[in-house]
Amino acid sequence: MATIDKHNTQFWMKMQRVLVIALCWMLIAAVIFINEYFFVADLIAMKKLTGSYLFWPDFIPTLILSAFSGLVGGYFLVFKMYSRYRQRSFLFGVINSGLLFIVLYIVLAVIGLFTLAFIYFLFQMDVVAALLKSLNNLLLNLNTPSFFITMIIWGLLVSGTQFMLQVNDKFGQGVLWKFITGKYYHPREEERIFMFLDLKSSTTIAEKIGNKYFFELMRDVFQDITEPIIQNLGEIYQYVGDEVVISWPVEKGLKENNCLQCFFQVARKLEERKLYYLEKYDLIPSFKAGLHIGEAMVGEIGVIKKDIVFSGDVLNTTSRIQGLCNNYKAEILISSNLLQRLQLNGQFQSIPIGEIELRGKEEKVALNTVEIKTDKH
Repeated sequence: MATIDKHNTQFWMKMQRVLVIALCWMLIAAVIFINEYFFVADLIAMKKLTGSYLFWPDFIPTLILSAFSGLVGGYFLVFKMYSRYRQRSFLFGVINSGLLFIVLYIVLAVIGLFTLAFIYFLFQMDVVAALLKSLNNLLLNLNTPSFFITMIIWGLLVSGTQFMLQVNDKFGQGVLWKFITGKYYHPREEERIFMFLDLKSSTTIAEKIGNKYFFELMRDVFQDITEPIIQNLGEIYQYVGDEVVISWPVEKGLKENNCLQCFFQVARKLEERKLYYLEKYDLIPSFKAGLHIGEAMVGEIGVIKKDIVFSGDVLNTTSRIQGLCNNYKAEILISSNLLQRLQLNGQFQSIPIGEIELRGKEEKVALNTVEIKTDKH
């Protein structure tokens, strides 16, 4: 049931992107139409054109068509092409999306213009004449400058949309919007859940397979674990060598035990991909993790390479908790402060480790490890 809810959440998060794309395309189409309308109106006022140009009869269909195009185009970019472009270079995604649109635009225009004209002329003349008339009508439309200008404008718009989707990925889930709105321009304190996710035996692996293959391993692993992180509403804060720092606003991290589910779904994903890793690297990667909750200062830092940065004792403590995993032969260690606020609901079993004195901290921290309950019957 929880898995279904997570898929529903992911679906609606993607649908929000599609709706934003449709809204943006509507606004751009409206601006282009209004600019063209007043340009024509000026020509009429200067008596360089004759006739009249009514605003609303053409403006409303333009909005409807652009909204429909935005929904269809946004759906394909977000649901169909998004994961493919994640695995390719930044430039490839931007250019390829625009070129695909242009090809599709030409194909649909050719089919649509020819078919509609053929059906229309078929009621007025025989089949052969209707075919010739439809072909002439198609060539006439394809030779108009407005056809190619419209195609290029919307091709650039599709490429620009893909560019913004990739920029959003570059900054991280929702970070671009926070920059735009200035949410953290003035630093603020937030209660957050942090997970430090560290590759097991990374030094040994690097020595075994060499730097080049180790880098490729990291790229493959980080790509595979991204989806489980996003599905559990986690925000990738930083990649630090072979370590990933993940953060949750408290309500999202506690909901359905997302911060715990994230770790076990990451492990499950790597298990599903074990044949690939065995074949390519002769090993199966796995992670150890430390989780903690606490207050952190968050704000924008930097001028040339601006970033949204967290600071505070909670990060240091989480890092040190993760560093104790090897000592206690545990895949995951979680502070009691966080564990007490989770509802394990029979799916998980917590095992107390005890109060531990962490390096650099005066107060001891109570730690626990967590396992998924298995049916012994």
